[in-house]
This record gives sequence, C-alpha cells and structure tokens, in this order.
Amino acid sequence: MSHALRSVRLHGGQGDVIMAIHGLQALRELGAKVLADDAVVYTRSIAAPVARLLLPDVAVKSLEDSKHAPHPRYAVVPRTSWSTVLRNWLYTDWYVNFPERRLLASYGYPRPGPLRRAQLWLTDLKLGPGTRWRRETPSYYGLKIWAPLTERFGLTDTDLMRGLYRAHRTLSERLRAAAISRADIPAVAFFPSGKAFQYLPADFIKELLTRAGISAGDYVCWFAPNDRWMEEYQRAGLACRTSATDAELLAILASARVTLTCDSYVSHLAQLAAHRHIELHSHDLPQHTVHPAAPSTVIYEPQDCCPCWYALRETNPTCLAGRTACGVFAMECYRDAAATALRAALA
Repeated sequence: MSHALRSVRLHGGQGDVIMAIHGLQALRELGAKVLADDAVVYTRSIAAPVARLLLPDVAVKSLEDSKHAPHPRYAVVPRTSWSTVLRNWLYTDWYVNFPERRLLASYGYPRPGPLRRAQLWLTDLKLGPGTRWRRETPSYYGLKIWAPLTERFGLTDTDLMRGLYRAHRTLSERLRAAAISRADIPAVAFFPSGKAFQYLPADFIKELLTRAGISAGDYVCWFAPNDRWMEEYQRAGLACRTSATDAELLAILASARVTLTCDSYVSHLAQLAAHRHIELHSHDLPQHTVHPAAPSTVIYEPQDCCPCWYALRETNPTCLAGRTACGVFAMECYRDAAATALRAALA
C-alpha cells in the first residue's frame, strides 16, 4: 500500500491534463485513497479553470506555485533524467514520463544514446510492467499516467480501466453542468487547430461541407483569439469565429448539434460534453487519446508514419514525413468516412 499523495504536478499540454484528471478520478471512483485531505493538484495556469470544474473538491493551483510542493509527490514529467531516476528509486515521490515508450515507437524519433537508454531502463524497472519498450501495448494515456500508482494501491490496470468508465460519467456530468447553451451557435462546429500537423486543413473542411451538404450559415470554424492560422481559413472562404474563454468553449459544445475536432485539447472536452462528437484522428493511434468510454465517432486511417513524433508547425514547415498536413486528410477513404459520419450525425 502506498502513502496518499500531497502533491500532483501535471506538466504537459492541456489535453494531457484532462487525460491525467480522468485517471486520477478513476482511482477515486475505485475507492483508493490516493489523495491526502490537504492534497493540491498543480497544472499550467491555462488549464487550471477546467481542472477546477472537473475536480471541485480538490485544490488546484498553478505549476508556478509548486516549487516547494509537499511530499509525496506524483509528477507527470515531459522528460526522464537522472534526477527523476534517483527520485523514483530513493524517495517516496513518483516521476512518470508516460509517453516515453510511445515516442520510442514513433516515426522520426531520435534513437537514445547509452546514458539515455540506462535512464529509461532504470525507470521502467521501477515503474513499468517491463523493460522491453517494443512490447508496450497501445492504451489510453489516462491509464498509462496512473498505472504505476494503481499497482501500489493493490489494484490492476483492469481495475483502472473499469474506473475510467465510471470517471467519464462523473466528469461528463460536471462539465455539462457548467455549460450554458446559446442560441447563436450554428449546428456544426469545427475546431480545426492543432499545434502540430494533425490540424484540419481548410481544403479538407471545404470538401467535407460539400460532401455532407452543409449550407453556409449552418457551420462555423472556431479558433482562439490569437490563433495565427485563422486567416488561412478566412481566405479559403470558410466562416470563422473566435471563442475567448473556457466558458464560451463549453457553450459551443453544449449548443452545436455536431462538433468536429482534430486530436487536440478541444477534443478531450468534446469527448465529455459535446452532443455529438466526430474525432478526425490522424497522427497518433486513437487508443492513446480517445477515452474508452467516450461516445465519439472516430475517423482514422493508419499510415506507416503513425504515430509520428510531435513536430510543431510554428518551427517546422512540414511533418517528419515531409507533408504540410497529415496524410490522412488527402485519403479518399478518410474523406468519404468523415462525410458519411457527419451526415449520419445530422440525420
């Protein structure tokens, strides 16, 4: 049996935070006393408001305030180092780099050198089910994040998966309760943006609208106010609007009949709160980022370069396979499946 955590530090993107909260809530649904009464969950400031909605009975603070966070800690970290190795072996803290094995199996990811391999091997020996990364089974990241602690509480990954189903219901109810529907939201909501090459290209959306028979005025492409890519969609003649706050974002999910997303932060919220959600998946396996209990319709076609190493559009003109957008969006079978799903969702 492990000690209850006093600090949970969630590094990573907003989507990673949502998946981590799913796993944490799953353990709580199973009756595990994983959090001390005075526990604090630390996350990026931008993710904190939604984290508070999902965990109303837990203190949530910014990562900037976590420097002297009390022990024991459970930290979801972006990189394994000698510091994290030593902390995992010599202290009561946990430093979990959950996507490491996925990265090792990703297209274009640099092969680690001897010292890095030693760090990974020692971490897997302490926290993982085994040290052979090629045997890693694709599964939801919310499960991978909390699997090490799950075992220490006398539970199995199977138990945790069952807890994830219960957690999805709880978190969905909390998020839906916070959403206020609006009458000015068209029936179809697109959220095209992604930081990497999983974004939905403008020409793909235009053709999807034509194939599905969606008229002007019945859809909107939604962007953050500072999204530099919105102009590209406006130039393509697509209807575009901005949503500035999490409250507005939840209102869109509560009001649109169908929400279409790429694999992004909004996708994780749509899996919880959208009326109908179509996940236009591309650069990663759906098993990694689509919640097993989500009622989403997933469109996906496997490519030899999937999963890909996450290359940011801000600093890279193409993905590592040399494309300006993920290759699935040019596949006829993918486009046809997306149009069929959209028509069915509106029927």
